[in-house]
Amino acid sequence: MARRKKVLLREQVLEREDLLNRISTKIRCSLELQEILTTTVQEIRAFLGVDRVKIYQFAADDSGEVIAESIRDNRLPSLLGLRFPAEDIPTHARELFIKARQRVIVDVLSQQQIQEHLDCPVTGKRLVHQDIRYAPVDPCHIEYLTTMGVRSSLSVPILHQNNLWGLLVCHHGARQRFSERDLQIVQLLVDQLSIAIAQSNLLQRARQQAHHEATLNQISSLLHSPLNVGAIRQSVLEDTVKALKGSGGRLYITPEPTHQASRLYTCGEQPTIPWIEEDPLWKQIIINLDAAAIADNGVAGHSSTAHWHTWELAREHPMPIFQEYNLPQKSATLPLGLSHYSSLVASSEQEPHNNYLVPQLYSIDDLYKEPKLQSLISGFETTAIRSMLVVPLHYHQQCVGCLTIFRDEIETETLWAGRVDRDQRNYRPRASFNAWREIIKGQSLPWTVEDIKLAQVLGIHLYMAIMQRRVEDTIRHQASHDRLTGLSNRLLFDDHLSLALAQMHQQREMLAVLFLDLDGFKTINDTLGHAVGDQLLQSVAQRLQEGLRQTDTIARWGGDEFTILLSPINSTDEVETTARTILDTLNTPLVLDNQELYIKASLGIALAPLDGKDADTLLKNADAAMYRAKQKGRNNYQLYTPAIGTKVQERLVLENNLYKALEREEFRLYYQPQIDIKTGEIVGMEALIRWQCGERGLIAPNLFIPMAEEMGLIGAIGEWVLQTACTQNRIWRSLGLPALRVGVNLSACQFQQKNLVQSIAQVLNSTGLDPHYLELEITESIAMQDVPLTISVLRSLREMGIQIAMDDFGTGYSSLSSLKHFPLDKLKIDRSFVQDLPTDSHDAAIITAVVALGRGLNLAVVAEGVETKEQLAFLKSVGCDQMQGYLFSRPLSEADATQLFLLRQAS
Repeated sequence: MARRKKVLLREQVLEREDLLNRISTKIRCSLELQEILTTTVQEIRAFLGVDRVKIYQFAADDSGEVIAESIRDNRLPSLLGLRFPAEDIPTHARELFIKARQRVIVDVLSQQQIQEHLDCPVTGKRLVHQDIRYAPVDPCHIEYLTTMGVRSSLSVPILHQNNLWGLLVCHHGARQRFSERDLQIVQLLVDQLSIAIAQSNLLQRARQQAHHEATLNQISSLLHSPLNVGAIRQSVLEDTVKALKGSGGRLYITPEPTHQASRLYTCGEQPTIPWIEEDPLWKQIIINLDAAAIADNGVAGHSSTAHWHTWELAREHPMPIFQEYNLPQKSATLPLGLSHYSSLVASSEQEPHNNYLVPQLYSIDDLYKEPKLQSLISGFETTAIRSMLVVPLHYHQQCVGCLTIFRDEIETETLWAGRVDRDQRNYRPRASFNAWREIIKGQSLPWTVEDIKLAQVLGIHLYMAIMQRRVEDTIRHQASHDRLTGLSNRLLFDDHLSLALAQMHQQREMLAVLFLDLDGFKTINDTLGHAVGDQLLQSVAQRLQEGLRQTDTIARWGGDEFTILLSPINSTDEVETTARTILDTLNTPLVLDNQELYIKASLGIALAPLDGKDADTLLKNADAAMYRAKQKGRNNYQLYTPAIGTKVQERLVLENNLYKALEREEFRLYYQPQIDIKTGEIVGMEALIRWQCGERGLIAPNLFIPMAEEMGLIGAIGEWVLQTACTQNRIWRSLGLPALRVGVNLSACQFQQKNLVQSIAQVLNSTGLDPHYLELEITESIAMQDVPLTISVLRSLREMGIQIAMDDFGTGYSSLSSLKHFPLDKLKIDRSFVQDLPTDSHDAAIITAVVALGRGLNLAVVAEGVETKEQLAFLKSVGCDQMQGYLFSRPLSEADATQLFLLRQAS
């Protein structure tokens, strides 16, 4: 007897192990959870010998569905695919299933149930000995089982991650007793199911991740492919819609810094509103939804009844017909509130998410239930679109666009168990288990967390690709455009001109190149500041653009110079008409900083092929014609002629020689005596510069001094004149000649130097000349540029003992109120007032007044350009102090001036 029991026990153990091995092998070999569940219910039903075994899985709303079932010989009705309401399993029963891993055995005939707790309901710890309790069965449940023809049942919870995933339920049409051995084996098999569920979830996530990675790789490859950017974005949009199970989508790109318009790409189902992204609601979504959400709800996370959801996820790890639209730019935005704010961000104890590139995503589950969309809902009424996902492509305040994915309305079908009113299901059992088919319309596939994660990463890829493209476009744009005015620069203008010349030769047409320079811009820039100067250049550029055709090209050549290409042209008259229009356009005053500014321009015109057949020649000739326009009084235009080219060539040669004149020591100082009218004695010498050019001989100052000022050489030349004049005066003193003053003219550039006083003191110190024998001459225009500065500098020079003379007096615009404050020693009457004496009564009156003014201010008066005895007689009659001019002596070289001194001393 004992031996038979041992054999039976051994067989049971082998049977148990064999069953467990079959289930474990199935779990290991199969990758599909449904296949494992089906095998499990079949094996358990066969092992227990019951009529039915089913697996009941819970949904998110706590309702349940039979997803696997095994029935013997159709003894009981099938429940496979039926859904049961959440009320079928009370809340307290669910809690015990989880906390105590409660197994429930029901005997319908005795109306008793056995509750076996494997874990402690309070602590959740595993019990050494099972906690077995007996209790009556709820009459409603008895009636429920009886209706199905069940006389006994066993319910075992299936747990996954400490949650109630489902139930394994065994039903039998007769009374069935379950031994401890049976329950242990069933429990072991259920534990194996928990492992299979975990394995299935991992497999599903792995598959989804692999799918997402494949999608991202495909889209990343597209974004970096050499295709046309429009084709790339269209393909990316289509792949994104497909990956996110959408019915349609839109990719909106905001206007670019390089002045390109908004772009829109679409595919699939679309609303009837073509520019929905330009609506103020969308503008608010794209720009800043967070602030509006908090303002509307008080705090993030506030719940209400509407259907906006905001998702914010931190990164875990760093073709149909092409539809593209140019959209008008609108800037209006309206406040947008959020009714519901749902965050999936890590807790505040974790690393702050704003360290990542994290776009926010907004989902609308039901367009028709969102009050804020009512103004746009008409655009969706004729479509099947029901929900959408909005992915703003932005980082911080940098927004480059918006990706929108639509999902159509779907129809869901659910088979509920029974036909009883759902409101009474918790009180009365079902009268039957005939399927009740529930069809729900007006909903869409929900946006899952995995959908959101994929959309987020796709948004990041799109943002970075668009930004990279914009950076590249900006770099290319900046390389070919002027940053201040946005016009083409020299490089791009040369390209346009070269292309136009090629077309001209091919089509036998004409074109014109205009070189424009603003008159008086430097004065505005220096007096009102560079900020106003920049605004002026921008306004001028805008005016110039408005007066040109679309086929014409304008560029900022540099500074205040612009070049214009007119292509094609029919005649010279057409070009001249355009030139006059440009000048008239600029003649209208500009209003900047609440003040009117008048700006003029000089224009030079070169025609192709008449004035050149290549870009360099045309630009050179147009520039030459522009300089001719300046020489003819400015605010006019000049057509290029060969004569202009000859003069420009001569000027160019002169400029090149002028650069080397100091180095070659080609400058010479000539000295013109200043005579005391009363005594006839020489009382001073004015130093006058001459240029002894090696190629062209002696060049007068009026030819090269303005050129030196334009070229920025006047400062160095002025220093040379001062040094040489002081040195020569010291030589004359060393020869024993009478002491006299040498006069040196200061240029405007020299006078504006901050270290002028120190520089002059250094020259005097190096040459050993007494400051009393140096006389500095400035013009009225120099003195009036900055009166306080002039007074300060002149006082410093006077304190050193240097004499100060105002040259060309009467030709400037100094006021008597300013003149009386200047620390002067002399007034020099310009030669223009002397040359017509004494025949011109007006000149006589002016000189008489100047002499009287000088006497009143205790200043010596010197008349320049005295050439006749009559002029000298008049000057003597009105009391003029000194004179200089050809009547006494022309400017003399160093040697001749020294000889004159020696002769005067000997006589």
